[in-house]
Amino acid sequence: MTQHPRAEIDQVAEASIAALRAPSILNTQPWRWRLAGNHAELWADRSRQLDGLDADGRLLLISCGTALHHVTVALLAAGIAADITRLPDPARPDLVARIRQGQPCPADSTLYRAIYQRRTDRRPFGDARPADAVVDELRAAAERHGVHLHVVRDDQVTAFASAVAHAGEVERDDPRFRDDLLAWTTRTRGERDGVSPRSTVGPTPRTIAPRDFNIARPAALDPGSGSDRGTLYTILTVDDEEPADWVAAGEALSDVWLTLTDRGLAASPISEVVEVAAVRVALRRLLGGVGHPAIAMRIGTPVDGTEPVPASIRRSGTDTIGLPGQP
Repeated sequence: MTQHPRAEIDQVAEASIAALRAPSILNTQPWRWRLAGNHAELWADRSRQLDGLDADGRLLLISCGTALHHVTVALLAAGIAADITRLPDPARPDLVARIRQGQPCPADSTLYRAIYQRRTDRRPFGDARPADAVVDELRAAAERHGVHLHVVRDDQVTAFASAVAHAGEVERDDPRFRDDLLAWTTRTRGERDGVSPRSTVGPTPRTIAPRDFNIARPAALDPGSGSDRGTLYTILTVDDEEPADWVAAGEALSDVWLTLTDRGLAASPISEVVEVAAVRVALRRLLGGVGHPAIAMRIGTPVDGTEPVPASIRRSGTDTIGLPGQP
């Protein structure tokens, strides 16, 4: 039976609420949804693009890709396949996707539950390495979107750590990068975005130091007792460098992150290695020149007994979703 168009748009609108939970660069949430007829449109919000850290908009499109995947997960939980047209209008490049209800399908709420459990966990992880079988699942999750998950080998970790450290040095010395970090780590609670000190940790001994988010406010999250010895460092790569590739990378990032969350693992992104052009080139050399790095992640096992990281603050649906007749 064909649903009434109003029922269809209501279902898509409900799914777009779940997309408010999607991860994004510095929690900028750089997207807007427009509801019209029997479909929804996902738009990149350029007012939230980072001028220094993301001058070319790659990470903005990756962020939009995570929101797009979250919508497909929410529809799947309702037993509905998503009918998506990505970048449907060359004359409007900020129109990332148009999404409608597809055919009924077996409902699967596995990843939907993970949407509300997923956190960005910057604390050191435990000694136990993620199981090989789970890593294979994560590779498969990326490949569903035509994206590849490269696990940094033990003999590559030193070079990868050097790339991360060099990116940090460049960003500390460049006022454009510092200004972005300062702007998005000092947001007011009413703005409902940005990186809160509640989710950041101070310096701790580890192989690869995390980005310093605390240039203006001290970290408030207890780093715990993790050693990071079991942490895997991974890189999502794409075959080309077109906007469609960055959107796909975001969908893959969401799929990988929700999958590992469901398997009891935790993660945090390492985006600085793709924010600095020279470091991005060095990272591609580390990969043997195969593929283009989209974003890196650290993945590990949380230390037993640690409390979940506080959820990042999110904008409301009224801030991000335009109802029929609204812009």
